[in-house]
Amino acid sequence: MLRMLPVFLAAMAIQGSEAQVSVPVTASTAASEMYPEVTCTSANAGMNADILQLANDTRDQLGQLLQLGGKWRFPVHVTIVTPDDPLADKIHEERIGVAVMDKTMRIDATLPSGDPALKAFVQRQFVTALLWEKFFAKTSSFNARTRLDVVPLWLVEGLNEWLLEDSGHDREAVVRRAALADRAPTLAEINDWAEISDDRLLGLYQRAFCYYLVNSLIHQETKRAVFQQWLATVATSGPSSGKYLFPTEAGWKEQLLQAPARSHDLIYTWDESASALSATETIAIAEKKADDTRICTLDTVAAFPPDKELTAALQKKIFDLTALELRAHPSWRPILALYRFGLAALIGGHSDQAQKLIEEARKQRTNEIAYHQKLTDYVNWFEVTKDFSDHKSAFEPYFQTARETEQVQADPEHPNAIRAGLIKVESQF
Repeated sequence: MLRMLPVFLAAMAIQGSEAQVSVPVTASTAASEMYPEVTCTSANAGMNADILQLANDTRDQLGQLLQLGGKWRFPVHVTIVTPDDPLADKIHEERIGVAVMDKTMRIDATLPSGDPALKAFVQRQFVTALLWEKFFAKTSSFNARTRLDVVPLWLVEGLNEWLLEDSGHDREAVVRRAALADRAPTLAEINDWAEISDDRLLGLYQRAFCYYLVNSLIHQETKRAVFQQWLATVATSGPSSGKYLFPTEAGWKEQLLQAPARSHDLIYTWDESASALSATETIAIAEKKADDTRICTLDTVAAFPPDKELTAALQKKIFDLTALELRAHPSWRPILALYRFGLAALIGGHSDQAQKLIEEARKQRTNEIAYHQKLTDYVNWFEVTKDFSDHKSAFEPYFQTARETEQVQADPEHPNAIRAGLIKVESQF
């Protein structure tokens, strides 16, 4: 479960002791040339470079917004465990630790290289360190009584999501649906969130509203200026200022009313949903050697023997299906849900139940395609047989050709000789 940094550094020290891992001989540590306070340890040199570049990009993007200096005050060290690392059998999930060094604090993050949320997790640590620079600007020393939860969760997650790509506007689609259904959280509820749920749907729901709140505060220059004034106030008065309910509840409700308009046309059509499912139904099960990678589909994955590589692939696929379900045409959502439940049953070791769910999803998918084809045929028949003299039909080109054919047969002298020849050929059929 992804949690907000605990209230006391003592609690973090417990996690920190778990996060301290011995570095294997094959691993190397690299530091950013621009920001040497950020380091990364991995047996993959390319991965080290990617993480350090992510640190540079994060500071470049947030430095101006948060009005920070050119140096990382709080160091961040990231350890990424690759499959060939001796520690690969021990590190299966994300770990965070915080080390206190009197005048500063250091974030130590450890995670496996196959983590599907690797970029988001690592970037979250960078965002946290940058927000510490702002919230602890007037704090000169740190100890076990230093409160870290003064940086609100919505701000950390909101800025992290703001930096991540979302070409499909999935987050705004979540906000739009919740706002229209009167299920959106109040500003006070968002402010009280202390952790992000490990349930994918609920976690996506929380992150969507964290993003929407932050984006509402900074997407216009005038609002961004007010946001920066608020941050400056926090930095001046210290993290105990508690001015987190920003904007007011009334202002938040007004922002929610804008959610439908801001989300644009975010719902897929039936055809787009079908194409998206076809594009995401393939499952690649990673192996140590790239040539040994196993490939299957949603309909055939239940036949594969369970192992940790399959579990990792299924977890990523559930995330993909969840994101698609949030945008899919209503006719496809029950089918996507069945596939999700089937994959979850596989992860839980309930193979019989998984096979039934996946088979039911396959049947419903087949029936839905057949039913949609009948609807399409009926609409086509309706357009062909209806008199569209007042407005254009989708079959207007066919009607135009038929009319021209009759005209050529009645009057061979067509003004366009080439067109007349083509129509004569058409008339033979």
